[in-house]
Amino acid sequence: AEIKSLYVQKGYSKDDSFLWSFIRATYGHLTGTYKDFISAKLDFSREMLQWANAGAPKKILDVGCGIGGTSRFLAKTFPQAEVTGITLSPEQAKRAADLAKKAGLKNVKFEVVNALDMYFADDTFDLVWGCESGEHMPDKQKYIEEMTRVLAPGGRLAVATWCERDPEPPFTAQELKDLKYVYEEWSHPYFVSINQYGKFMENTGKLENVSTDDWTDQTLPSWRHSIWVGVWSPWYWLKLTLQRPKAFLGFLRDAYCLEKFHQGMKSGLLRYGMIKATKKHSA
Repeated sequence: AEIKSLYVQKGYSKDDSFLWSFIRATYGHLTGTYKDFISAKLDFSREMLQWANAGAPKKILDVGCGIGGTSRFLAKTFPQAEVTGITLSPEQAKRAADLAKKAGLKNVKFEVVNALDMYFADDTFDLVWGCESGEHMPDKQKYIEEMTRVLAPGGRLAVATWCERDPEPPFTAQELKDLKYVYEEWSHPYFVSINQYGKFMENTGKLENVSTDDWTDQTLPSWRHSIWVGVWSPWYWLKLTLQRPKAFLGFLRDAYCLEKFHQGMKSGLLRYGMIKATKKHSA
């Protein structure tokens, strides 16, 4: 099936210069012709769910849920399901629970759990969902193995994650330097390729119908848009800067890092990977 634009904001082109992308986006904002960032994220979740062929799960696990945006989406989409979001951060879990309560959702809960060592029993969840959590994991293979373990036979595993290109041909010195910069700036341990994630799934021996896809082109404009949102809505960082002047330098540093990520995706060094599979009934 054809994948629609994900995260993409109308008015952006991947070939725009840094400055021109902001000019076009500002025009789109003023004229109301662009897709706002939250709507784009929801579109992504809908497309990911459709791509995963999730069916009608009754027990869902959101691995690396952050403050629960995707968990709330899944809880709303499947009101008869029980959704569990896990994160390593007690602050994120509390914030996620507060937002779910505010949204009137009673079928979602949040727990502080290590994704690489979950306490859940084997074969527990019908859908295990990992959206932009894999890049944070220090052991990607264990990440896949643990999600597979708690997935029920016939259940669906769906992963969306930042990746690097395949290691052949070998990375150039500049590519290795760029990867090191991204890892260190955002405290990521390392990335692996989309194909490597597919191999991790196959190597469990418990999954079938393993499939991968590359959604780089559909997600590419989101990086610059993230910067633009910060520039267009400055109140948060302006308040922060008045309290702590050095915070503005942090804002500029984050903006530069997002642009480096944009350039890495545009060049093909970085990729946006989608990986899915079904757990075997005989596993």
